[in-house]
Amino acid sequence: MALSITSNKEEHRDRMTITETNYPPPDEAIASKDGEPVFLIFFSNVENGQMWCPHCRDVKGIVNSAFEGRSKPKGVITYIGSFAQWKNVPSHPARLKYGVKFVPTIIKLENGKETARVEKPGILNTEQFESFLGV
Repeated sequence: MALSITSNKEEHRDRMTITETNYPPPDEAIASKDGEPVFLIFFSNVENGQMWCPHCRDVKGIVNSAFEGRSKPKGVITYIGSFAQWKNVPSHPARLKYGVKFVPTIIKLENGKETARVEKPGILNTEQFESFLGV
C-alpha cells in the first residue's frame, strides 16, 4: 500500500508530503526538499485489520496528527513487515541499515543523515515529541 500526497513547490510549506510504503522506503520518498528534515516512521505491518504491534497502534493517532495537514514536517511511514519477519530477526534490513530495535521508531533525517530518533515513550510524551519535531 502506497499513498502519496504531494504539492507543488510554492505550496510545500503549507502542505506536507506524506508517504506510506513497505520497507525499504524508496530513495525519492526519503529525499529532502529544500534542506528540510524528513521523518522516517517505522511501523509494523497491518495483519487481521490492524497493526500487529500494540505500541504502533497506541501512537498512530499522535503520529498522524503530527504529520498530516498544513505546515507539518515531511513524514514517511514505512511498514517493516509481519511479526514473523521482524520479531527476533536480527538480520532484518531495517535493523541493519537504520539500527531500529523497536517499533514504533521515528528517525529524523537531515541531508540524508540521522540527526535524532524517538521511540514509543518519547512519542507519547507531548513535550519531548514536539521538541523532537522542532515545533
